[in-house]
Amino acid sequence: MRISRGRLFLRAGLLLVGGTFMLVRGCEARRTATDLAGPGRLLAERVGMVEALVGALALATAAAAIFSLRPRKRRHSLHLGGPRPPGGPMPPPPPSGGP
Repeated sequence: MRISRGRLFLRAGLLLVGGTFMLVRGCEARRTATDLAGPGRLLAERVGMVEALVGALALATAAAAIFSLRPRKRRHSLHLGGPRPPGGPMPPPPPSGGP
């Protein structure tokens, strides 16, 4: 499915903002986990790791969306007929069976 360039820019922008937010939030959660003790510390560290991972995945997805904007040579997926030499004339069509 192809989407317009504007929507792709919007999607990449939202992913960049959300990914950055989650990455910062994850780093803050891990930093505040050092003040806690016991099971609360372990939980805060794990939540921080998960938030940082979600942020990193969102940033990677945004990068993939931006990378898909580069112009590519269009290739046709369906080639009818046999191989044709580059720059040469078309080969004659195969003989028909006829009645």
